[in-house]
Amino acid sequence: MASVRVAGWKSKKELPRAEAGIESPYDIDARFRSRRGVNWVGYAVHLSESCEDEACHLITHVETTDAAIHEAQRTEVIHQSLADKHLLPSEHFVDAAYVSAEHLVSAEQRQIELMGPAHQNTSWQSRLKGGIDETQFAIDWSTKTVTCPKGKHSVSWKHFGRDTDDRIRIRAMFSSQDCLTCEYKVLCTKGAQRSVSFLPKEQYEALAKKRRRQANRHWRKRYQRRAGIEGTLSQGVRGFGLRRSRYRGLAKTHLQNVAIAAAINLDRLVNWFNGVPIARTRTSRFKALKAA
Repeated sequence: MASVRVAGWKSKKELPRAEAGIESPYDIDARFRSRRGVNWVGYAVHLSESCEDEACHLITHVETTDAAIHEAQRTEVIHQSLADKHLLPSEHFVDAAYVSAEHLVSAEQRQIELMGPAHQNTSWQSRLKGGIDETQFAIDWSTKTVTCPKGKHSVSWKHFGRDTDDRIRIRAMFSSQDCLTCEYKVLCTKGAQRSVSFLPKEQYEALAKKRRRQANRHWRKRYQRRAGIEGTLSQGVRGFGLRRSRYRGLAKTHLQNVAIAAAINLDRLVNWFNGVPIARTRTSRFKALKAA
């Protein structure tokens, strides 16, 4: 008898990466994306707008990509596009997806303050009461040594290439003899010895500085200005059909998005010249009842 192989579904590891997999025979540029429980096949649009208090808020740049491209991959591209138009802002309000240590350094070199929340430390030590996470270690960049909160020094310092985000990182290891005899080992490491990994100096310090700043109440109040772009996206979706592409292909979809942005700008200019005030953010009935 001839043997028969039964075909089955491929595992996730066998499937192509999202940016390489064609999702539709009708639009070969469209890609799959899943974000916060929402799945779609198509594209993503990134809008930049001016937000001065005493001026009309106008969209200054439109960036369209396939849906598989993450926001973090567009921050530098958007800054370069704004620079080409001589429209670089002094402050750029973005959400956390557009912020990384590298972006903070790059934005500072362009004299831009990247106003977005940096991701916090998510290690198990940071979630444990009294845990000793990486932020509690002192780094001496000149001698290439790291000191733990209990005064022990690292015994090695190595660059270990690039991580999953294509970033060069540094790893410092501590002596197993020091760790095994330490009374705080249970709060520090589950292995025989502790290791800490971190970014190079410039990126590390930029990220630490950002985390300190965003803990300040004044910073959080300034960041509320970013809510305006959510209103712009809502206006584009509800009033101009931003969420659905009328065409096939990335180039035509981008052209549609640019046309929508131009239409929004015209609508806003008419309202500005006619003295129509900017609509206030809608207050839910529950929130209004709570404030009463």
